[in-house]
Amino acid sequence: MLSEHKISKGQVTTFAGNAEISDLQMGNSRFGIGVILIMAGFVGAWGFVCLINGIAQTQSIQELGRGIFTAFTGI
Repeated sequence: MLSEHKISKGQVTTFAGNAEISDLQMGNSRFGIGVILIMAGFVGAWGFVCLINGIAQTQSIQELGRGIFTAFTGI
């Protein structure tokens, strides 16, 4: 029974082509997520440095509180 089944070269080539395309799409997806995570890390580090700089430049707790309130509300 197994000897009666014939698979043409075209069918085998089509299956191989589909597998290669899906692997390439998965690689592009992982690369994109990696780039997004790296950029998010840079933004987080920059925000942390700005926060420390702002705290270091304040003269009093009242000025720090006013600055934080202004940053959150925009008023």
